[in-house]
Amino acid sequence: MIKISKVLFSSNTLNHFSIIAGVKYLTLIGIASMILSLVAIVPSYAQICYDCDGSSSKSNAQQNQVQLTDKGSIKVGFYTDPEYPNTANQTKFSISFVNKDSNMIQQHIDYKVFIKKGTDQIFGVPFTHTAQGSVTVPFQFTDAGTYQVVVEVDGILFQAIPPETATFTVGVESSSVPEFPTSTAIILVIGITSIIALSARSRLIPTN
Repeated sequence: MIKISKVLFSSNTLNHFSIIAGVKYLTLIGIASMILSLVAIVPSYAQICYDCDGSSSKSNAQQNQVQLTDKGSIKVGFYTDPEYPNTANQTKFSISFVNKDSNMIQQHIDYKVFIKKGTDQIFGVPFTHTAQGSVTVPFQFTDAGTYQVVVEVDGILFQAIPPETATFTVGVESSSVPEFPTSTAIILVIGITSIIALSARSRLIPTN
């Protein structure tokens, strides 16, 4: 009986250590899988952020422009918000009309606004009057590319004038979310499976 007890004791001890070793192994696999998943995911989704550090080498020439109309009667100021328009967010165009001699805002302007891509007009603001001399035009781009925003001036201080235009070029970026990498998904599944197995096997360890 003594020998049998020793054999049983040895068997239980080995089984106990085997379970512990298996749990540790699964723990390492789970941790490694989760780390690999994060390493794979973060760089991909970091690409969504545009100029997050504020240190972009791009100039603000697109964002803030001032042009004299083609016939030279008035200046037109043009400002975009956000600085780099994209397809994810609505873009607001701030347009101001500036007296070419005083460089002060010119009040009471009749104007039109057109947004074009190539030869196609995709948006338009009809004949409108602004008493303040500045307006904001919101627009949602759906496609990336290069666009032209044409501001037409038709009257100054209640006096009609032959149409004069100022054209501004706007580059629109795509902001599509990158697809979830297949390899990352597989690694993530392995990590989750390991954690589940770890939880199940940990219940098998004798408490005594």
